[in-house]
Amino acid sequence: MGVQRGDFALRTEVETVDLGFKLGYSSQSLFIGSCFSDNIGNILLRNKFPVLSNPFGVLYNPMSISKAIGRIIRHQNIEKRELVFHNNLWHSLDFHGSFSGLNPDEVVFRCNQAIDSAHRFLKISRVLFITFGTSWVYRHRQRNIIVSNCHKIPDNEFERFCLSVDEIVNEWQGILLEIQKFNPDLKVVFTVSPVRHLKDGIHANQLSKAALLLSIDEIIRRSIPGLCAYFPAYEIVNDELRDYRFYDKDMVHLSETGVLYIFEIFKSVFFSSSTIECMKKVSSVVTAAEHKQLTEDISAIRQFATAMLRKIEILKIEYPEVNFDGEIKHFSELGA
Repeated sequence: MGVQRGDFALRTEVETVDLGFKLGYSSQSLFIGSCFSDNIGNILLRNKFPVLSNPFGVLYNPMSISKAIGRIIRHQNIEKRELVFHNNLWHSLDFHGSFSGLNPDEVVFRCNQAIDSAHRFLKISRVLFITFGTSWVYRHRQRNIIVSNCHKIPDNEFERFCLSVDEIVNEWQGILLEIQKFNPDLKVVFTVSPVRHLKDGIHANQLSKAALLLSIDEIIRRSIPGLCAYFPAYEIVNDELRDYRFYDKDMVHLSETGVLYIFEIFKSVFFSSSTIECMKKVSSVVTAAEHKQLTEDISAIRQFATAMLRKIEILKIEYPEVNFDGEIKHFSELGA
């Protein structure tokens, strides 16, 4: 007699709960934090959700994320005197290296553009997703500030240390008050990145993640009821997947399969059935636009483009909040 699948629990399933609110195509969301924020944010962007992902670039530690949110809320611009010069480039210690450049005025302009856009976006957003990556931080000795990016400046210019739970909680109690005043309707969802920081060592990485988990639990406990929630991305990878095949080649970052698995659970928590149905239809159009034409038959290509434009027109009537401008341009040029 064969063994039934139900006789064994071959993996631990991480429980998720209904958080009392949903995401949709008519509600904006801002993702900020580690590269895991980019992973989920980019999937949503590809499927045309109104999302802004990491306007300052990838941020890893709770202090830098808090500082970035504070700048966004207060509309606090970068000044030229805040920049540092290294390796023939000007850098902001609060921004990713993609903002660095040869001209300090251009660097300041790009940084302040990002602050302005994020300020306007967050003001009318529904949800702010925050992903903590590590509790290890670097403090610039001369300026006495915790930095978001060291920009390959020599190590001796920084002091490296691990934040305590109390330091993180105290910082975030203050910034959450600012968030609530800035946008009273905003929900805040915390998560801890499952990406491991192995350069710290396995044990130090575990201690770092533990500090983040304890801090988030305390932050939510002390916050106004209904303001904050937690999404268990870290637990899903470490307790439900538990396998290196869900990691990329570097054995640190998640593979595409791992990210998509988490996104499936993300959908079950944050999407209604109608939103999931809309996403399927949107995804079919996006995938068609990304498809490389394998034929040189001009007539067939035009026929395909015309059919897709008709499909988009129908979807625009059904889902007027979804922006198909890019796909309309693509298929119009394809059928020209």
